[in-house]
Amino acid sequence: MTLHDVLVPVVSALVLVVPGLVLALLAGLRPGTSVAVAPLLTYGVVTLSATAATYVSFPWEPWTLAVATLLVAAVVVGLRLLTGRGLPWQRRLAVERPARPGLRDLTVAGGVLAGGLLAAVVLRDGFGRLDTPNQDWDYVFHASATRLIADSGDLAPSALGRVNDWETANYYYPNTFHGMAAVVRDLTGGTVFEVLNSQAMIMCLVAGLGLAGLLHRLRAPLAVTAGTPVLLAGFASFPYDVLWRGPLLPFAAGVAVVPAFVLLLDVVLDLRRPAPTLLFTLGAAGLLGLHPSTALSAALFALVWLTVRWWRAPSTVPRDLVVLVVGGMAALLCAAPAVLGAISTSSEGADVDWPAIESPGQAVGDMLFLNHELPAPQYWLSALVVAGLLTVHRARYMWAWLAAAATAFVLFVMAASSDSQLVADLTRPWWNDRWRFAAVVALGLAPLAMHGLWTTARTLALAVRRRLGGRVARLRGPALARGLVVTGLLALLVLSDVLYAPLNSSRVALNYQRDDMLDGNEIDAMEWLAENSTGGTVMNDSNDGSAYLSAVTGLRPLFGHIVEPRLVSKMGPTQQLLIEHFNCLDSDPEVREAIEDLDIRYVFLGNGFIREWFTRLPGLRGIDASPSLRLVHREPGVRVFEVDLTDTPTQPVAACVPPSADTDGQTG
Repeated sequence: MTLHDVLVPVVSALVLVVPGLVLALLAGLRPGTSVAVAPLLTYGVVTLSATAATYVSFPWEPWTLAVATLLVAAVVVGLRLLTGRGLPWQRRLAVERPARPGLRDLTVAGGVLAGGLLAAVVLRDGFGRLDTPNQDWDYVFHASATRLIADSGDLAPSALGRVNDWETANYYYPNTFHGMAAVVRDLTGGTVFEVLNSQAMIMCLVAGLGLAGLLHRLRAPLAVTAGTPVLLAGFASFPYDVLWRGPLLPFAAGVAVVPAFVLLLDVVLDLRRPAPTLLFTLGAAGLLGLHPSTALSAALFALVWLTVRWWRAPSTVPRDLVVLVVGGMAALLCAAPAVLGAISTSSEGADVDWPAIESPGQAVGDMLFLNHELPAPQYWLSALVVAGLLTVHRARYMWAWLAAAATAFVLFVMAASSDSQLVADLTRPWWNDRWRFAAVVALGLAPLAMHGLWTTARTLALAVRRRLGGRVARLRGPALARGLVVTGLLALLVLSDVLYAPLNSSRVALNYQRDDMLDGNEIDAMEWLAENSTGGTVMNDSNDGSAYLSAVTGLRPLFGHIVEPRLVSKMGPTQQLLIEHFNCLDSDPEVREAIEDLDIRYVFLGNGFIREWFTRLPGLRGIDASPSLRLVHREPGVRVFEVDLTDTPTQPVAACVPPSADTDGQTG
């Protein structure tokens, strides 16, 4: 273990918590609530900054985040001053000081930290090393996007088009997660891989913090409030499955703050004051900036929550609607690029439809017994889930939360078991991806499982008192139940191999502890090129790992993300030209002009592909024989060429298929 193994995750957590905590305290929220919602609010500040960067140019650096936080804080303070004119200014700006923590507070804090630490250790073990890259699809983009923001300081969402879509006029991808990661990289000097993996390591901590805050507000039993974050660290579907597969980093970050969003919503609706309403605006904007599908997931929870709230207290509807409309409209403005980008993506983006894999009954069983894509159910956790279901009538305090999670449960079953057009339309915002729904469902299953353990302990305590009678007269029922909960948790840790830690670690290792796309030889070649490069851009086959050139060294590959061969026809004309005909650089005027215009000085060919059925892009086949390319570096499986175009066009290499030949013989 190195210093960065501790430093980068700790800094990641502090950067995510401190700005939001300052804003929440200044707005008058209680200290415990402020801590729980702080990460959500920080994401909101980054999203607001990204929106501003769309219209005003400024560098995105750690001090920029600090300034943005101070500006939002000034607005919060101004709102409190303007809306409390009948009171002295000191009372208008009063900040509740944290009381001396009692046993309940320490117990909850211990549960949150224990769950967060357990998940972080499991993930770190699965990584192998903190600086190990994930070898799957999405990680390539997240690494390139983080390095682009860190190096350029450009936080405008459209700037990410430079990664792989530099010919797209209206490119959009949510960049709040990457903006936060760029700040951590600047502060720690860590590699992009260390930063991204550290962000992953704290997600269970963030989710557990939000769940504990929400359960505390709902007046859940202490055992449920403190134990839920611990149990969450054992569920495979969240955080682990969305962090090794994909990995879906921005989505996972958004899922982690959904409990905090519902908590914030409930607090704001009760307070109905401008300053807390501004926090609601920031929270909603943060979810939009992280990923549209997480914003929609949070909206599902909020909708169910509001339905239950209004059913119980219809008189609150008019005043609640005022807060929701004002705060919601402001959130749309604060996250305008995210909103417009989501609309554009849904109308113009490529449809992704994962096929159904099982029957509805099997899907229900997979989710209920925690057996989704696992060799066997997570028996001990699923037993607690079943116990919670059987006693859910005693959990009235979290019915609304469980009902919202049940909605995601239904969507999971639909996505996993049906290919109908209706299901495709309903699940399209989540890419018809059952793994995403499974992650959201875990937010409901964790407290349900802890409720199952709590009610089982209470039942056993009652049975013991009845059985032993006066022999345990001095032992109060609640104390006995709490003791049985602790005993049950310890027994669960033993029986489940520390909440399935080896199982979850091995799943994470599937895409981290291998090097079939990016290996040590490729990294060595990238570092050599960084030391010897004269600048310019690098032509590459991004499917072989060379898209990591930017993340590893800061060099600019022409393609910083995976090029799906089936979608090449949807790319820009110059991109298509180079992907299909770069090997015509000796003879074709269009290719030669593109090389000059884009300042392509090197070609980097790596070893191994993102998918085993991928092959070398057509335009990079047979280039060894080109007189316009000089081999300047070689590692096992890796070749680096320097581009030096011949003075005049010459005979092309044998693999060249001239662009003019693409349509030869076609009659339509």
